[in-house]
Amino acid sequence: MRQLFFVDRSIVLFVYGLTFFVMGVAVFMHSRRHSRLRLARDLYWLAAFGILHGIYEWGDIFIPIQAEKLSTQYVQILYTLHVILLAFSFMCLLMFGIVTLETRLPPARVAGLLLVIVWSVGFILILYTVSPLRTSLGYSKTLARYLLCLPGSLLAAYGLRYQAKTHITPLNIPYIQQTLRIAGMALIAYGIFAGIMVYPADFFPANLINRALLEDTFGLPIEVWRSLAGLVLAVAIIRTLEVFEIEIDQIIEKMEVEQIQATERSRIGQEIHDGAIQGVYSASLILESIAPLIPTDSEVARRLQQASNVLNAVNTDLRSYMISLRAESKPDPLIPSLQRIAADPRYHGLLDIRLDYDTEPNLKPMQITHLLAIIQESLANTLRHARAHRVYIRVKRSADLLQVQIADDGRGFVPQTSVVGYGLRFMRDRARLLGGDLVVDSAPGRGTNIILTLREEKSS
Repeated sequence: MRQLFFVDRSIVLFVYGLTFFVMGVAVFMHSRRHSRLRLARDLYWLAAFGILHGIYEWGDIFIPIQAEKLSTQYVQILYTLHVILLAFSFMCLLMFGIVTLETRLPPARVAGLLLVIVWSVGFILILYTVSPLRTSLGYSKTLARYLLCLPGSLLAAYGLRYQAKTHITPLNIPYIQQTLRIAGMALIAYGIFAGIMVYPADFFPANLINRALLEDTFGLPIEVWRSLAGLVLAVAIIRTLEVFEIEIDQIIEKMEVEQIQATERSRIGQEIHDGAIQGVYSASLILESIAPLIPTDSEVARRLQQASNVLNAVNTDLRSYMISLRAESKPDPLIPSLQRIAADPRYHGLLDIRLDYDTEPNLKPMQITHLLAIIQESLANTLRHARAHRVYIRVKRSADLLQVQIADDGRGFVPQTSVVGYGLRFMRDRARLLGGDLVVDSAPGRGTNIILTLREEKSS
């Protein structure tokens, strides 16, 4: 087996290059620039790494073949470009790790730029101070693996884990999360085999930990180990691309739900007009017909006028509801809307509403509508049941996640044993429509704390 791999090294190199090249092409062809997932845009750097690195490995096969037909000067140029191509491929891998962690580790971009500058300066110095050319190019490859490949692999592995946690977890696709973890482990393995196991050299650590040590220990060329790591990475990343199809299915499902909701709103509005409004209007006419039969200064006349006023107010409210159901208007931004709620006289005399927020979140009008409905229902429940004096509304942003907390100092209840009322069901239904998570934390004498977590969707 050992002889097979070492004698047929060209086949090993071809398979090694093919593994990364196929991964790069697959990622490039299937990624979605229009996807809302940040990973869709970041993966293009990984695609560039795969394609460039595959071409580099094939260079080890084809440059020696062309060397028989070209002059020594042209062959030296080809080998120099070969090293630059290796460095560029590792730069793409490093850039992939940086962009996936851009919100998590902002200094990573500066650190990556410094590593590229250090390698570039080192490459020029080695090229002009070390001879022969073969030795200087070997040192340059080793420097590229230490400075670009190893940090790039580790950053990319961490970046995939971070993307899975922040962007894939909310989609509730466990197998995609697991696949990204496998891809991260494959990148770590590749970082070890390609970024540490270099050609032996007369400086540390290449003089102690190198590819010769691994090949003597296990009897297999280093390219076999790198190919295995690359194969696992390619399969995992290609499997991860399914997330974009799932995302499209969810978007279509969401559009269908919104269409069903619009139809249902129109139906309810029509029923309000044909049923409730007509009934209230008929009752008002009956009361008006009774009024002339009763003395104007009597208590009955006064009560009758009050009933007529109430019916007129109900009629106005029903017409307002009907209009809002049929033609849903675009709401104001979230923070100004919350400020108006906090200053609303209906709440102001009964509750001390305190609002805490950072900046205006990026939400679509539909999200703002559902979110305001949840907050208003929570305040209504507080007024009806909690006997609270203060309510705290906090809006916090973390990456592209939004957390809205509504806490009161009321008497509280036991969510697990209490009968779930219409208001709480209403809030949970709205939370599901938002694709968010609603948590109700309460206990007798401890108040109620409602936390809604959802993903921001920037309005277009």
